Amino acid sequence: MQGTVRALFVAPKKKSGMTSVMQVEAAQTGFAGDFHSAGPSSRQILMISNSVLEEYELSPGSLSENMVVDGLDVMRFDSGQRLQIGQAVLEVLGPCDPCSQMDRIRNGLKQTLVGKRGRFAKVVTAGVIRVGDAIKL
Repeated sequence: MQGTVRALFVAPKKKSGMTSVMQVEAAQTGFAGDFHSAGPSSRQILMISNSVLEEYELSPGSLSENMVVDGLDVMRFDSGQRLQIGQAVLEVLGPCDPCSQMDRIRNGLKQTLVGKRGRFAKVVTAGVIRVGDAIKL
């Protein structure tokens, strides 16, 4: 089973909004240029399935995700599972619970996204990830 990277995003500063990028360096602490990679964090990279964004008519990047995935349901990934994406290897962590920020986007979105918000991942092997790269389980 294989998917592809549809979109990549970084947030240079907290609450700065997401910046779309065509490629990103996945470093040991997360995506280069993303404020979450500045120090130790359990939230290195947040992945979401494009099908969720389409279901709720949301634009890629609007939920503060770092990676949008086509062709795979990220919620079906197992914790500890490894993904080869471009030159990098990521390890899947736990699910992301929707926070109150979701209701700022649309009233009731927090509750709607329970079990669909995406999953966190950490970098195991650093490398470049590009939009269009295959995601190999």
